[in-house]
Amino acid sequence: MRFGVLGTGGIAAKVLTVGIRRAGHTVVAVGSRTQASADAFAAKWNIPAAFGSYEALIQDPEVEAVYIALPSGLHKEWTLNAAKAKKHVLCEKPVAPYASDVIEMIDACAAAGVVFLDGTFFKHHPRNAEIRDLIVSGALGDVTSVFSQFCSDARGMPADAIRHQPAMERTGVLGDMGWYTVRFGLHVYGYELPERVRVTGTIVQRHPETGAAIHFIGQLFFANNRIAQFDCSFVQMISQYSHINGTKGVLALDDTFVPYGGMIDMKNPDAFAPAGHDEYRISRAGGQWETRRVSIEREGEAVVEETRMIEDFVACAHGDGDWRAWGAQSVAIHRVLDALWESAEAGGAPVRIVVS
Repeated sequence: MRFGVLGTGGIAAKVLTVGIRRAGHTVVAVGSRTQASADAFAAKWNIPAAFGSYEALIQDPEVEAVYIALPSGLHKEWTLNAAKAKKHVLCEKPVAPYASDVIEMIDACAAAGVVFLDGTFFKHHPRNAEIRDLIVSGALGDVTSVFSQFCSDARGMPADAIRHQPAMERTGVLGDMGWYTVRFGLHVYGYELPERVRVTGTIVQRHPETGAAIHFIGQLFFANNRIAQFDCSFVQMISQYSHINGTKGVLALDDTFVPYGGMIDMKNPDAFAPAGHDEYRISRAGGQWETRRVSIEREGEAVVEETRMIEDFVACAHGDGDWRAWGAQSVAIHRVLDALWESAEAGGAPVRIVVS
């Protein structure tokens, strides 16, 4: 499949090298707000066409699919434009400012006969599927508690960075790191929506200059006394710790979203050489842990989650995958994010999630 990339940031370079190209597909064009930025990115990553506008890339007949690596405040506009141009859409997360926007984007792609997929890597990792299978099998007993944390030390990030601009990233760290932690909790419970959510008091910390959320803690309350709790932050040491508690066992991960064996140097993603497996741990008695390995190899070669995401996206475009089911997951995540933000604005009051 021939991809065009909207945006010239580090995440775009990571996906085009470790994702698109390693999956056996090509990047034929890049689009940026300026011709100079597009030219520089195209020269660095050996991309044949560079456009100084997003619209020019969308209209390029060589482009079959568009990877949107822009601030989330621009995702809706360019997804709708891509759908109108009959291009498949792979879109970075958070997908859009509001769940209603996400629904509109997905419906537009469906009406145009093209695929929409959010760009979350870890949902395509075989470890994630194995964990869900364990839960469904009853191996952990009745699961009633989930905790997930995703933090990074981004205190050196300048105030004018996009992540610190509420006009471009409405919910700050909640939509960025919190997207993953909320998704993990929903994944454990089969994407069942919680009955209500709340933040722990209010937003823990805001950026002193822009007011963007930079530390957020929240809780999701499900039927039958089940809970998922999360902690996401731009101002703490890196952490990706998660645990799932059931009546027969506990499952723990310390690299839930980006396996430490799969950490990619964003300045040189082409050089990435992953380990052949990832791990998680299970305990069935206090202080006793069993480590389980999940192979990511195929024909002797490690295939990482970024590559698998592109494989799944292309399969959907060819009619061999259910992209609408993944789209429903994107909507569910955003319904929860909307409710959590509403709770924060209400000083931590519980917010019920009602879908009409």
